[in-house]
Amino acid sequence: MSTVKEKNSLDKNIIKAVQTLAKDIKGNPKNADVTFKAESKLEQGLQSKVNIRDFHFISDEPESLGGTNLGASPVEYVLGALAACQEIVIKAHALALGIEVKSVTVQATGDLDLQGFLNLSDDARAGFKNVELSTEIETDEKDQEKLNQLKEISFKNCPVLDIIQNPVPVQGSINFVN
Repeated sequence: MSTVKEKNSLDKNIIKAVQTLAKDIKGNPKNADVTFKAESKLEQGLQSKVNIRDFHFISDEPESLGGTNLGASPVEYVLGALAACQEIVIKAHALALGIEVKSVTVQATGDLDLQGFLNLSDDARAGFKNVELSTEIETDEKDQEKLNQLKEISFKNCPVLDIIQNPVPVQGSINFVN
């Protein structure tokens, strides 16, 4: 458990980093363009070893879908990414608005029609039919205008939510090797 002093130091670091980044991008808008990368390799069965920067994790399917349940599935990681992104957006912007946030908890739920994944229907999409977010923010803030602004920002400025809600151009290639 972190102390109040450690929490205040972390909050100050977040504010400083976000303000520095915003100032840099305002001064040179080309600095706003960044690239994120992930690499994954199917290891065995339906297990994949995913590498992102210096982080490594396993993605797998539940046994009911033929996996060994040794990791979250890719769609579960999407929901986890959405929940974490919401929390980050809320915390960063709450600090900018002068709102002290004690905690943020997000539950993300997505419904899939497995007919799309299993190629059993031309009408069923392979991805989520719908996603529901339930967010709880613990704060002593009473200024309803600030809280409404934070709520609006949490939906408007979340990159992962934007990725899910809006079509993103994807180009790809598949190469067969012997």
